[in-house]
Amino acid sequence: MACSRIAQACSWASQNIEVIIRDNSGDAQKGKLLAHFRRDHCNIVIAEPCDGLKNFSEILRLAKGDFVFLLADDDFCFDQAIVSLPQLLEKVGNDSSVAGVTGAYVVDGSQGSSVVEYRDVESDDVATRVAGYLNYGGLNILHYAPIRKELIQKVFGFMSELPFYFSFHDQIICLLYLLNGKFVRLERLLYMYDVGVWETTETAQKRDVDFYKDAGMDPAINKLHWFLCGFEGAVLVRNADIFPEYSLEQRQAIADRWFASMFARFKGHQRLTFGTNFASDAEKLCTKLQVSVGQMSFHDMLAQISGLMALSSKTHAQSYFDFWDAVINKRKPLLRRATLVNY
Repeated sequence: MACSRIAQACSWASQNIEVIIRDNSGDAQKGKLLAHFRRDHCNIVIAEPCDGLKNFSEILRLAKGDFVFLLADDDFCFDQAIVSLPQLLEKVGNDSSVAGVTGAYVVDGSQGSSVVEYRDVESDDVATRVAGYLNYGGLNILHYAPIRKELIQKVFGFMSELPFYFSFHDQIICLLYLLNGKFVRLERLLYMYDVGVWETTETAQKRDVDFYKDAGMDPAINKLHWFLCGFEGAVLVRNADIFPEYSLEQRQAIADRWFASMFARFKGHQRLTFGTNFASDAEKLCTKLQVSVGQMSFHDMLAQISGLMALSSKTHAQSYFDFWDAVINKRKPLLRRATLVNY
């Protein structure tokens, strides 16, 4: 199936659409097959196995277009949508207030399919855009949208500075996109998202824990999953300098809305710990946060998060604390660079 999706993507290559395929599977037979898909404006790169973040960073380094559309090889794009993109981007490409393009998405799972859209993300008002994004409570699929290349470079450059990369960081990435600009709407089906492992609670959270384990974290931190997302996003909205200048009042309102939405998920979603020895510690902390968070500052929240991390790794806890403490206190400017770092 992945090869068929890749073949479809290669068929879009034209003078106005560059296609880059970077195979990091390590499968020699697959690599040999994909090499036959090369054609004009279609670049096939056979690479060593690596994680998804590095794979995308290397693709972005090669990309020549002004907008970049990241696709997953288990998903599906609608041909007519792709063909119509260059004409739309020609109209809006010089408008610096435009961050990307959105359309209608098909979410496909074993129990059925649905068509969804993100409302209000085309608004000129930043708070309205973020609220529209948060009002859609399903899986994060705005991540799969054509985005201005310069903005992707800036955002992913910042993400590379984070001490750890977690599965919810695609939400943070989309937040940063929305803070930087609006999305113009393509009035047609754009993308089909295959839910896959994210369809059930257990398989989805196992995938979340894989990210935590890869970062050297104990599965206990999975209990704080949405609290972490709320904390990090709210801190960035209040203190980051990687998006246009907004008033403190605007920043505070957006940060409050972001944290409230993620805190509701934190309270309402049962998070698993998969047999960790620190499950009871995590449970006690969750109870404490749920009843006292209204009286807690960012510093207090950070201390509680880092305290749980320290039970399994004081080194990782300190790294997390140092980074976010610096952001909270604005002791160093956040990233302002025009190119993505090489991993």
